[in-house]
Amino acid sequence: MLAEATKKNPFVAAKRYYPVEMPYTLDELYTFSMEIPKGYKIDEIPKSVRFNLNDDEGMFEYLITADKEYVQMRRRLILRKANFTNEDYDTLREFYSVIVKKEAEQIVFKKIK
Repeated sequence: MLAEATKKNPFVAAKRYYPVEMPYTLDELYTFSMEIPKGYKIDEIPKSVRFNLNDDEGMFEYLITADKEYVQMRRRLILRKANFTNEDYDTLREFYSVIVKKEAEQIVFKKIK
């Protein structure tokens, strides 16, 4: 995802005693389409995933497909509320850690002999 990836979890503390107050809700969509370079093929590609935060409070979607000519990826992050209680902190922290890990995965190309 190059510069668009979430590289660091914003929730680093092991415990939180106060609510999490974000300035706004979120609905981010990132799409990517790339022509596979001539003389190369896909060796490894990340798996597609979709998961929710506390049922309907948020959602992360990472869908990726490839054929012989193109790689296409769609990433969507939705947070339907901006304020979370301190009891929700562990879930929110884990949600973001999975996002960071998933967005760090890479597409591996292999030269065709």
